[in-house]
Amino acid sequence: MKYSKLSVAFAGVLVASAASLDAMAVPITFTGSGTGPGGVPVAASAIFDIVGNNLTITLQNTSPSNSGQDVPGSTLTGLFWDFTGNPLLTPVSATVGAGSSILGACDLANCTGLTNVSGEFGYQATSFTGGADRGISSSGYLTSGISGNIGNFNNGLAGADLDKPASLNGINFGIISAASGFNPNGGLSKDPLIQDTVVFVLTGVNGLSITDISNVSFQYGTSLTELNVPGDPRDPPVLIAEPATLTLLGLGLLGLGAARRQKK
Repeated sequence: MKYSKLSVAFAGVLVASAASLDAMAVPITFTGSGTGPGGVPVAASAIFDIVGNNLTITLQNTSPSNSGQDVPGSTLTGLFWDFTGNPLLTPVSATVGAGSSILGACDLANCTGLTNVSGEFGYQATSFTGGADRGISSSGYLTSGISGNIGNFNNGLAGADLDKPASLNGINFGIISAASGFNPNGGLSKDPLIQDTVVFVLTGVNGLSITDISNVSFQYGTSLTELNVPGDPRDPPVLIAEPATLTLLGLGLLGLGAARRQKK
């Protein structure tokens, strides 16, 4: 069977449109909740979003209230997850989220209004809790691969050190809830903390989708022996298309039909 050049061209448009439709995906949110030391309720969320070669993760401490005295063991310090296909990722940036802030003074910089915390968080691909094969952390249970174990969210290089010690260590820059009533004990009151949200960007996910993400969990405290809360997907992955993509797909179908009528 022979087809006209017009038919072949419109068929190409149709295939391209379908490919674009499959590539469009909405972000997926994982949430988890549990009980920290002293009966303090904890909760967190992580939004994963893939656009092209970039993965953006919005990590938030969503604890609804601060009850009792807050301690390092109830402070969110890390996120673990598994990626199908074991992609090689590069940590690009770590930024304090909009409306969030750094509480407490930093030893080496004026952290008031500062948003770039790339030197205070590390990324590592290895085996973690719950079957995860990679993680992000502000604490020393993760190794950044850089001398001194300094945070590597600076295109894979060492970021600026804002507070002693230089390495990923202790509870420094752990994430606390924005809920009222924050009552830090001695282990928290002297260290800079991030209230609410941190946004991470990594590259190297081209060809992957949010359906390739699993085994998400939230890590608290400064050791892997402390509280770890599994994350459940709150929003199922749903493929969507932009209006322009739908229009292109419609034109492709109309054109293919016209080409067939012309052949007859």
